[in-house]
Amino acid sequence: MESLSRLLAVALLCLPVAFARAAESDPVAVKAPPKIQAKLSVSGLGPWRNREMRVALQRLLGDQRGETLDANAVEDAAFLLMSALSEDGYLKPVVEAELTRTDGTGITVRFVGEDPVALPRPLLVSTARFSVRRGVRYHIASVTVTGLTAVAPDLGRAFFREDTTLLAAFATMPYSPARLKQAANALRAELRDRGYAEAFVAPPELKINDTDGAVAVAVVVQEGPRWEVSSLALEGGDAPDVPAFATEPYLGKSWSQQWSQDLAAAIRRSYYAGGYPDVRVSVTRTPGPEAADLKPVAVVARVESGPAVRVGTVRFEGAVRSRPATLRSRVPQADGSPLNPLALEAGRYRLSRLGIFDTLDLRYAPAAGDVRDPVYFVRETRRWDANLLFGYGSYEQWRAGIELQQHNLFGRAHQSQLTLVQSFKSSRADYTYTIPGLIGEELDGSVKLFGLRREELAFLRQEYGGTVTLRRPLPWAGTSASAGYTYQRLRSADNQLASRALDLSAVNAASLDLAVTRDRRDNVLRPHRGYRWFVRTEVADHSLGSEVDFQRLEFGAAWHTAWGRSRWLHLGFTHGVVTNLGADDADIPVNKRFFPGGENSIRGYTDGEAAPRDATGAFRGAKSYALLNIELEQAITKNWSLIFFTDALGTAATLATYPFDEQLYSVGIGLRYQALIGPVRLEYGRNLSPRALDPSGTVQISLGFPF
Repeated sequence: MESLSRLLAVALLCLPVAFARAAESDPVAVKAPPKIQAKLSVSGLGPWRNREMRVALQRLLGDQRGETLDANAVEDAAFLLMSALSEDGYLKPVVEAELTRTDGTGITVRFVGEDPVALPRPLLVSTARFSVRRGVRYHIASVTVTGLTAVAPDLGRAFFREDTTLLAAFATMPYSPARLKQAANALRAELRDRGYAEAFVAPPELKINDTDGAVAVAVVVQEGPRWEVSSLALEGGDAPDVPAFATEPYLGKSWSQQWSQDLAAAIRRSYYAGGYPDVRVSVTRTPGPEAADLKPVAVVARVESGPAVRVGTVRFEGAVRSRPATLRSRVPQADGSPLNPLALEAGRYRLSRLGIFDTLDLRYAPAAGDVRDPVYFVRETRRWDANLLFGYGSYEQWRAGIELQQHNLFGRAHQSQLTLVQSFKSSRADYTYTIPGLIGEELDGSVKLFGLRREELAFLRQEYGGTVTLRRPLPWAGTSASAGYTYQRLRSADNQLASRALDLSAVNAASLDLAVTRDRRDNVLRPHRGYRWFVRTEVADHSLGSEVDFQRLEFGAAWHTAWGRSRWLHLGFTHGVVTNLGADDADIPVNKRFFPGGENSIRGYTDGEAAPRDATGAFRGAKSYALLNIELEQAITKNWSLIFFTDALGTAATLATYPFDEQLYSVGIGLRYQALIGPVRLEYGRNLSPRALDPSGTVQISLGFPF
């Protein structure tokens, strides 16, 4: 295992050579000399915004930006700047364009607000420098909405002014006429979706303070009566293979365009199942007289079924390396069966899940007729992918690695992945071979070889072995489950634990592994609502080929909910225990004990630092632990959040004191930036009851949600 570091270094050094050889194998095009273009610059908006606007101008001008710019191009560039500033609330900016003609003479033109400026013509310039003075920033300071009862007042005002962050009043609430019009239209659309088909939002009344840019908005709403479906009739569409459509679930609902579209879609689905892919549905409504703020609506759905169509032959175009039988097994319709376009689209989704296509399209040949061939046009992905990996954690610090993926092995959609990662504290290598649809379509199988060398606080962890795993979703329970067999070598070198005299330094462990997970979070990277729970078990026994017996169980749950419109509450709980069914728990391998602490555990401690200690302060490793995390997240801006958290940990060094006999507590504050790959976290945890050798607190820097 000590050679893992060398292996990773060699792989990283060889990667540029591999890419260079791949590049040499491709035809080398003769590069054209760089194209000379007119120079553009923007100033007055700050370094980042200056660059952003300069790039936007270059994209806008496109082919207009040759060696020179004409008068039209300069006017277009100034218009873009003014429009962008207006969207940010700067309604009266001043833009000065310093233009250098091709003969070296200069001209300065000032653009003020929306006042038109006509440049002299003809005009050709080689350099254009735009200097911006933004002026007063107009922002929506207050919103009043009258006449609104169908929507909560806060929600109605939020269409015009979103009070969802601490800095919303100024940073995210610019005023512009276009934004205000969009907000009024959005409120009207919301009311009409709720059944108020005659809703009207009058043009808002404004009070504008030109000194500080504050804008007071007064909105008047006329909701009108709510339209309610009183009757629903179907006409036409005689088809012997299609059962009668049930209309009862649609009666008594609020009528809206969305309701009408949902009804038409449901009717089409029933005809699709019978083999009528060309069915057309038109829905008409007739409102009746208003009574008690309700207006009954009679709805008629007219159906044109079209011809009954059967599947000819399912074909695949562009599949060079993929086996036809592998692809055909993913399409649920048999040749000669009634053509159901939804089932064929489901087949397209199942094919895409194989992960072997860059593009995948479904067409019919011929496009009309009683018998049609579904044709899947595919473009297979490349055989190899290589990705460089980088990351940072407070304990392991910088991490770097490489990930190599091989796709569609043997034409059966098999996948393989090699991952090599090196940090300041650890070396890791994994190789995984995956077979989708090993048994049936939903049951995937994989074989994994792994190796790990990691410097823990009190010992050197070394683990290597292999795992065979079966995975499948359980739709009836809304969960996913996996079962596997693992055989591994567990070593603990340089052992400084209090139990080192009794610990096994090396042992072979063979275990059965089971895991079940249910995830109902609204966002995996940045959850704000929903929940997730999991259960993991690992049972090692001599009958499986193991040299040691143990049973390891971990389960936990996380819950996320809104608390107001700009705050969220996050709760997490995890419990773990490792035992050997009443035998001497001193035989439990060091590698299978728990060493809590770190950015995803109790955050006042680094990784492993919250593990139990003996009287001398030496770490012991926990046989049981219980962890509670409570977080309050307050949005500052769209991407920045302030975090207040409390972590509570209970541990037991022996099973005799299960579930725990020692408690540790941390409270802290943090700052998070919501990046595309997850939250970047800076947190400080203060320990409320530190032990003699514990730190008073710890700064954590990490990536990803903690639980």
